[in-house]
Amino acid sequence: MEKIYSFPGIGPVIFRKSYRARRISIRISETERVQVIIPYVVSYREGIRFLEKKKDWVRRALHNMHENTSPGQTFQPGENVFTRHHKLFLTPAERDGFSGKIQEGITTLFYPSSLSVNDPKMKHIISRLYIETLRTEARLYLPVRVSQLAAQHGFIYRKIFLKNMKTRWGSCSAALNINLNIHLMQLPSHLIDYVILHELVHTVHKNHGPDFWKALDRITGKAKTLDRELKNYRIKMEI
Repeated sequence: MEKIYSFPGIGPVIFRKSYRARRISIRISETERVQVIIPYVVSYREGIRFLEKKKDWVRRALHNMHENTSPGQTFQPGENVFTRHHKLFLTPAERDGFSGKIQEGITTLFYPSSLSVNDPKMKHIISRLYIETLRTEARLYLPVRVSQLAAQHGFIYRKIFLKNMKTRWGSCSAALNINLNIHLMQLPSHLIDYVILHELVHTVHKNHGPDFWKALDRITGKAKTLDRELKNYRIKMEI
């Protein structure tokens, strides 16, 4: 249930009732639209009174959002590709701390409206959220792709572990467990496949001897070329 009212210096405000809400709160979206979230049993009139008390804060938050989307800033809400499948939306909120939400195609960071988008604290929190977004994407994509490629080429493995590794894209243990770096999601699809196939070949050939490269080349057609291309990429731990 929603109602829209206009306020001087703020513009249209959406008042939305929620069964989940425990208290009245204010959110400002990436499009600079103001929403007042009201518990279902609370009246719209109380929501309006709450906004009237917080209108100075809302105006400052809108001003800060506008300033922080000036040309040349590091993050522009909704405009930058954050990861392979997600965009980042930065949403100021009336709070002291941070919270993040990862949904299909969107990663949202709620942050104190008193902070600039380029504040060092913001960069640290955004980097942490970046890692969690990569982890989410990796869980959805990598195990399925390993299963597909293993079945296609007749490899057998035991378990897959997804890790946040600083220097290695992947590894294969003597027990035929495959470790994959969540940062693979930074790579083009053909290089993700190359790393997966590289580790699958290690289930048969344990070292990087001639037999290993021959087997990998039979599958990929250009193993050494792909390996050189992979070396052009670095694992990006922070953004």
